[in-house]
Amino acid sequence: MFSILHQLITNAWEEGHKLYFSGRDEKHEQRIVFLIQKNAVICVMGCRPVSSRLISIRLRAMPFKITVIQAYTPISNYDKEDVEDFYDQLQKVLDQTPKKDNLVVQSDWNAKIREYAYGNWIGTCGRYCNTKSNERGLGLLEFASCNDLMLANIFGPHKTTRRATWHSPNGKHHNHIDYIMVKRRFRSSGNIAMTRSFPGADIGSDHELVMMTFKLHLKRVKKLGHARIK
Repeated sequence: MFSILHQLITNAWEEGHKLYFSGRDEKHEQRIVFLIQKNAVICVMGCRPVSSRLISIRLRAMPFKITVIQAYTPISNYDKEDVEDFYDQLQKVLDQTPKKDNLVVQSDWNAKIREYAYGNWIGTCGRYCNTKSNERGLGLLEFASCNDLMLANIFGPHKTTRRATWHSPNGKHHNHIDYIMVKRRFRSSGNIAMTRSFPGADIGSDHELVMMTFKLHLKRVKKLGHARIK
């Protein structure tokens, strides 16, 4: 994985793109990056490497600026306290984000959400996900609901092969554990039809790439003219 990251950095540098990095130097693990296309580098207002598990970047856009938070959630063999500490740190980053920003939070959450959970979490999750839930899934739903976020990539009616984001080494288990969260306010801006996983990424990982297209739609407000006085 280290050689892949090194090659990514080299290729990005040669082609004029920019890589923002946060992680450990002593170990080749718990590293997260943003790769910004060279044409969009001018839009970067700032990048904040929070820890080896959190990094945020703010982009200049109209009419609202965009803040993207990339996370690296503790895997399933970590203690519950470690997971709670991670969510506490993530909450602090969210609280420091300007309220008017268009917010995107994405990660491998190691959370499984049942397909029928949408009945109890209306507006937070859709019905196109897993057949079973786990404790991490419930925790993610609570976190999203408290922050008025929605899990965008489980609202679209895609094929099962386009919904699974993780595959077990033996190929017997396929789960949806990677989610992209956006504000409910901008729900109509996320193209649900394009929010899905794309298999075949040659990066030596058991995860699939997850992509979402986003186009902001604002409601046109009609200005009321002065009432005519008879």
